[in-house]
Amino acid sequence: MLKFTTSTKIVLLFLLIGVFIFILNSLLIFSNFLSFIAVAIAITGLVITEYMKFLSSRDIEERFPYFLRDVAENMRTGMTLPQAITATKDTFYGALTPHVKRIVTQIDWGVPFDEILNNFSKHSTKTVKRAVSTIIETHRGGGDIAEVFDSVGRSTSEISNLMKERSSTIYSQTLTGYVIFFLFIGILIILQVLLIPSFYTFSPETNLESLGKFYLEIFRILVLLQGFFAGLVIGKMSEGSIVAGIKHSLILIIVGYSILSLFA
Repeated sequence: MLKFTTSTKIVLLFLLIGVFIFILNSLLIFSNFLSFIAVAIAITGLVITEYMKFLSSRDIEERFPYFLRDVAENMRTGMTLPQAITATKDTFYGALTPHVKRIVTQIDWGVPFDEILNNFSKHSTKTVKRAVSTIIETHRGGGDIAEVFDSVGRSTSEISNLMKERSSTIYSQTLTGYVIFFLFIGILIILQVLLIPSFYTFSPETNLESLGKFYLEIFRILVLLQGFFAGLVIGKMSEGSIVAGIKHSLILIIVGYSILSLFA
C-alpha cells in the first residue's frame, strides 16, 4: 500500500484545493483574480513544506553544538565515542532529536561512524556539513576527538550567533522593505479613489463602476505579486534565505490586501 509523508499530504491537499477552485472558476465565475488565488493556493502546500524544512534545518544548526558538547563531556568520563553518542539518545535536542536516535540505531547496527555522519550531513546546512567534515577528518586521523567536538561545537555556536547578530543589524533594511510596500499600497489606493473617477470628467460615457472594478482587480493582483516577492527579498536580506521570507510574504499579502479592500 502506498504511504505518503506528512509533507506530501500537505502538498497534495493544497494542490487539489487549488485545482478545484481553478476549475470551478473556469466553468462558472470567470474571475482573473480567483484564478490567481487558485494558483497561489495550489503552490502554498509546497511553500509551507519548504518553510518547515528551513525551520527544522535552522533548529538543527542551533542544537548541534549542544549535542557535540554532551558527547565530548561523556567521552571525558571514560566512554568510547559510540558509547558517548548512545548516552545522549534520551536527551531532547529539538529537531535534531530524531537524527540522534537514528545515529544511535545505526551505531547499534555496526554502520561505520564516517558513513553515519555523512548520511546525517547530506540534508543539513552548510555550517553543519563543515562541522561534520572536520569531525570525520579528525576521527580518521586519530586526534583528540573530544577536544575537536568541543571546538567544533563552539565554532558552530559562534556562527549561529553571528547570523542572529546579522539579522538584528539589518533591521533598518527590513523596515525599509515594509515601508516601500505600504507606500506602494498607498499609491494604488490614491489611483483607485482619485484618479480613476476623474476619467468620467473627460469621458462621461465611461462606465465608472465597471472601470473601477476592472482596475481594483488588477490592483489586488499587483498587491499579491508585490507582497510575495517583496517578502522573499526581505527574508533574503534579514536571514540569508529566500525561504525565510515566506512569513514576510504572508504578512505583506494579508495586510496589504486587507488595506486595499477597506480603503479602495
